[in-house]
Amino acid sequence: MKTVKLTQVFIRSLARQTRAYTIQDSLCHGLGVKVMPDKPMQYVISRLIDNRTRTRILAPVSALTVKAAREKATGQLQAWREEHTQPSMSASPRFDVFVEQTWKPMIFEHWKPSTKRSVLPALNRRLLAHFGRYPLHMINHRMVQAWFDEISKTRKGAANRNLDTLQSVFKLALRQGHCLTNPCIGIRQNKRRVLNRFLSVAEMQRLSVALDECEAVGGSIAQCADILRLLLLTGCRLSEITFLKGEYVRGNELHLPDSKTGAKVLYIGQAAVDILSRYHCKANTELFPMKQGASTSLVQSLWLRLRKQTGIEDVRLHDLRHTFASYAVMDGCSIPMVASLLGHKKVTMTLRYTHVGDDSVEQAAEVVGAVFKGIFTQPYPLKLYIPQTNEAPTPAEKVKQKRLPERKSTAKPKPKAVKKVKQVKPLQTPPSLTKEELRAIQRFRDSKLFL
Repeated sequence: MKTVKLTQVFIRSLARQTRAYTIQDSLCHGLGVKVMPDKPMQYVISRLIDNRTRTRILAPVSALTVKAAREKATGQLQAWREEHTQPSMSASPRFDVFVEQTWKPMIFEHWKPSTKRSVLPALNRRLLAHFGRYPLHMINHRMVQAWFDEISKTRKGAANRNLDTLQSVFKLALRQGHCLTNPCIGIRQNKRRVLNRFLSVAEMQRLSVALDECEAVGGSIAQCADILRLLLLTGCRLSEITFLKGEYVRGNELHLPDSKTGAKVLYIGQAAVDILSRYHCKANTELFPMKQGASTSLVQSLWLRLRKQTGIEDVRLHDLRHTFASYAVMDGCSIPMVASLLGHKKVTMTLRYTHVGDDSVEQAAEVVGAVFKGIFTQPYPLKLYIPQTNEAPTPAEKVKQKRLPERKSTAKPKPKAVKKVKQVKPLQTPPSLTKEELRAIQRFRDSKLFL
């Protein structure tokens, strides 16, 4: 059976024949595309298990991409393997015991503090509550898939994050020999929402007026308003500003010891420096003296109120970071420069934050359109090629021949070849002979030639 690397272009090029045939994928063993003479093409999975060939139709080709078909095929193979393969082990640690005694000291403790704070509640509420009492080798792919689908009904993003944590646990368990396979392999995560929102100039002006009103109130409301301004002026994350300490601020630089991407240095403008200069504190204390953990909730509650007041209900707090990056790009900053301002290690991450407004897109379209208009309005430099046939040209071809000016050839014509006549070279003599002596020698030579 033919094996090739399946792609969308290759699948569309497959032709129907009088009999059905299957093309196997070279990257995912067992996955194939079945082409039938009278039915749509379908993804199929086939595998020899226990001396018996198992075959199943996954989905029509139009319903899944090649990548999604490979993931679904891997999950099906995993389920077949768990059904028909007898485990070689009869005992393994319980999930909760393994997490507390092995996974946490070896993996969890090496994570960043902010990552620990976000993972620990989900670990206790969802993972330990559901899988805690089962031995590791008894947790199979079907159980994990059912658990993932149940959480995805209400919280798709949380289901993706919990699945990542569960996969980390089973990677360590598989490496230590407590299970035969990783039951998380083959589970397709939920699609992430594509976010393409940043504030326009009018929206930022309305937001600035609302922040001025909050600053006039004073107290914690004024501090939250300054935090919101700093988010827009620096492009920082909320946790990077709310937990900012005096020792982190060094002129126009923020030296953050811990962030989402680790320790980094961020450069800020003079407008942000002026706001930070209002808060004078000791080196080891926070700039915004509110209760630990309460500053984030206060800022978020104020943001929800300001969104309704300014008519930007669809803008998240993190979209202020997108706005900072988008206006930097539209102002002429390069992508690597914006990556340095945001503290990204990879430029590909910065591309997710940079958006352009409709006005910028319209200006770019005008520029490109003007370039092509100049190309189209120039006279065509080459003569239209018409093959020499005995048939008379059509009226349309006659019109094209009249419209297109003939290009005058600037090449010089090649000279005609001239036959070279062999000539007898004159006698080379020393310069001491006179003319009369030369004539005598020439007459003597001619007489000898014609004898």
